[in-house]
Amino acid sequence: MNVTLTHLGNEGFEIHAGHTVAYIDAFYTPIKGVAPASALRPEAVRRAHLILVTHAHPDHFSAAKVASVARRTGALVFGPHAAIRQLRGALPNLALVEMDPPHGGGHRKAAQVTVAFPGVAVTAFRTFHSLNHNSYLVEMNGFRFFHDGDNEDTRRIPAEALGRLDALLIGPWQGSGWPEFVETIRARGRFLMHLTDEEMDEHAAGRFLPEVCERPPKGLIVLRRGERYVFK
Repeated sequence: MNVTLTHLGNEGFEIHAGHTVAYIDAFYTPIKGVAPASALRPEAVRRAHLILVTHAHPDHFSAAKVASVARRTGALVFGPHAAIRQLRGALPNLALVEMDPPHGGGHRKAAQVTVAFPGVAVTAFRTFHSLNHNSYLVEMNGFRFFHDGDNEDTRRIPAEALGRLDALLIGPWQGSGWPEFVETIRARGRFLMHLTDEEMDEHAAGRFLPEVCERPPKGLIVLRRGERYVFK
């Protein structure tokens, strides 16, 4: 089974695994200098089974765009309360999967909850950015990926809970410990996300990573908007 992962912009991705199509942080509001416009127009989506939202910040989530795609495709929408509450009334309750692991204090590991269907399992980790922020471990037809969202402290993610991944999607949040996290997690593909077009240019010139971390991880994949990667 070939799996296609397409970067849509900011932290947005489209993932095709077998007959299942998932979108994560894919339908958002562009913000100049923060999040360039998505490579995918919501009205162009014809097939979607899962739509995942890490948190309700506008550069990750537009309620109107998510609702329009979910209504047309029948997709299930997964997200924390802050996002799901904006969709109630716009979508049937059965289409909404609210995932709110408890908040942990101090330096405790991130709490998690899992929802499973035939061929699909979604685990939300309550990570640390806004009040309601999830990172997601998703398994679709045997393909496993972890999307860390805007998590500010990767040290609270229990690496043993992730196991071996096909794809790790990570943002270069300074102070989060992400370089060490990337090196710890066993992943076939390690994808850097949440870069502006200007930061993409800096990365292509070899300047971006040395400016944000002391020891840049090796083997990172950086896709520009609309670029795709195929797992065989």
